[in-house]
Amino acid sequence: MIIEDDNDVKRKKKVKKVKKDKKEKKEKKEKKNKESKKEKKHKKTEKRKAEIENGSSVESSTITSSAEASVTLSAPKKKLKPSSSVAMPASNSSTSSEVTLLLFYQYVEPPWSVSRHKAALHHIQTSGLKHGLGGRMRCAREGLNCTITGPDVGVRAWCDELRAFDPAFQGTEFKLTPGLPPGQHFPKLNAFPVEELVNYGLAGSRAPPISRTAAHLEPAEYHSKMSEPDTVIIDVRNHYEAMIGHFAPPPGGAEMLDPKMRKSTEFPAWLDRDSTKEKIRGKQVLMYCTGGVRCERASALLRSKLEETDNALGVKGVYQLQGGIHKYIEQHPDGGNWVGKNYTFDKRFAHAPLKLEGEGKVAVVGRCEKCDAEWDRFRGKRRCPMCGVPSLICKGCWDKHESGEEIIGDDVKCELCKEEGIMSKKEWRQKEDRIIGDYEEKLKRLEQKTKESRRDDELPLTKGLSPAPNPNGETRLWIGNLNNKKVTAEAINDMFSGVKFVQLVFDPKGRPKGFAFAEMRSAEDAGRAVGAGGKV
Repeated sequence: MIIEDDNDVKRKKKVKKVKKDKKEKKEKKEKKNKESKKEKKHKKTEKRKAEIENGSSVESSTITSSAEASVTLSAPKKKLKPSSSVAMPASNSSTSSEVTLLLFYQYVEPPWSVSRHKAALHHIQTSGLKHGLGGRMRCAREGLNCTITGPDVGVRAWCDELRAFDPAFQGTEFKLTPGLPPGQHFPKLNAFPVEELVNYGLAGSRAPPISRTAAHLEPAEYHSKMSEPDTVIIDVRNHYEAMIGHFAPPPGGAEMLDPKMRKSTEFPAWLDRDSTKEKIRGKQVLMYCTGGVRCERASALLRSKLEETDNALGVKGVYQLQGGIHKYIEQHPDGGNWVGKNYTFDKRFAHAPLKLEGEGKVAVVGRCEKCDAEWDRFRGKRRCPMCGVPSLICKGCWDKHESGEEIIGDDVKCELCKEEGIMSKKEWRQKEDRIIGDYEEKLKRLEQKTKESRRDDELPLTKGLSPAPNPNGETRLWIGNLNNKKVTAEAINDMFSGVKFVQLVFDPKGRPKGFAFAEMRSAEDAGRAVGAGGKV
């Protein structure tokens, strides 16, 4: 058996293909230059037309109900893998000045290697700039989480190029909202590397496998389950988001659980509390968030904890809302069990079920932190002076503050700081450090215990071996010369300690090719496995 890391394999391939790559690079550059000149000319022409048609300026910083016609891709029912639609709908007609919003996420498993992650970051940035896109692209080794705006044709072309870049995106559910006013476009494109798609503080070996994520329910199925007894619903969003909109199950149905988080790093600690465990004991658990990405890791974490204890809590099942609130209110224009508005992280800021918006019947569930009047719009850039979350201030109070008639002082704070009696920034920081610190200490104790257990039970193949040099800290390995008639993922797991995921490679007829990729739990585990390669 021969085991090589990704860098060795890629170096060998590069030597063989160097002449071919140079030729292809030259051809692509020439083609790109031609397309770029043609696109610039087209944009300039369209811009002039738009200026003539629309006048000297376009006003709009909010979206009316008629402008927001979202398109979400259809997906199969029952158990779904994260983000699971297979084709984008055809582009509907729109003027050149209109904007299309794209929301999507996609986890990849096993995670990308370090070099593949860099390539992905480069691809999404260059492709986005080429198509005139703006927005935020979070790029981690575990996948992508993006909020993007741009011309409809550019957004769709970018999606096509992403699918061509990596097969992992062939089944991604791209949520498109076309026909938005120009004011909704993000002026800049920011693609940046992150450790996690959602910052739970669970990067690397702490991350529960996405394969353990909850069963995905389409909005209709999720809606039905909210009426079932012995059910709890966990809102995986931050509390300030829930303040302006949330689910309200019918009487006799599910019980709502709001973790009352200021940020996602608080979720693991909340899930570990005894009070939370008692709330979910013997129940079926439903989870939801804005678009689905936060539920992926959150539900995987819950299921992992249940498996570690052989489901001592007797939980009857864990489910999450496919496509999140965005898809639910899209398919329930009358609101269904949703009340209020859905907080968004794009330039819409919030939106509600289309029919209710059109009829002006959207329920206002939030309240102004200054005067306690009904209010559901986050205005200005003010944040809670204690903990820093966005402040919910009504127009009347904000106008008085802006004019100097009645200044909003530091005594006006968020709902959570009021409930918890937080009186200063220092007090909040100390509480936050204590919550996160206590959970970190618990994790470290568990990790040390697991490490000691693994050392005691270390497999013969790697026992007593010193790790091979691993200067780049690679954790993804290429394993070759395998018996293609007998090889299984389980066999590779049994062969080495520290294996996190195994991905066998098959030919078009479904037969093993005799090699595989393995994601190790740490760089040390990877080095030890490579060190064992010469002894097999």
